[in-house]
Amino acid sequence: MNNKASKIKIVVIDPESDLNLHLPAVRFGFLSFMASSALLFKPFMLRNNELNDNAFNVINKFDKEMIKEIIRELKSIGPLDLVDISTGNGTQIKISTL
Repeated sequence: MNNKASKIKIVVIDPESDLNLHLPAVRFGFLSFMASSALLFKPFMLRNNELNDNAFNVINKFDKEMIKEIIRELKSIGPLDLVDISTGNGTQIKISTL
């Protein structure tokens, strides 16, 4: 049985900056809506003179179809940890699909 993911959760802990961020799990539909809404600001981001060529090219290519494809892939692979980093000083970064 293929268990599909439906949410994404982010945890960032950095003792040095006193950051303790535990974002609640967000459904992919809401994430897709937010990312699509952010595309409204794409023209303003592309006018930023401080962007290097690589950043400019990535932002320029980012569109609704790419968002849909990323969400579709994340759903299909099922629950997993996309990023799970822990350092010796107590810093933790974890991004998981649920």
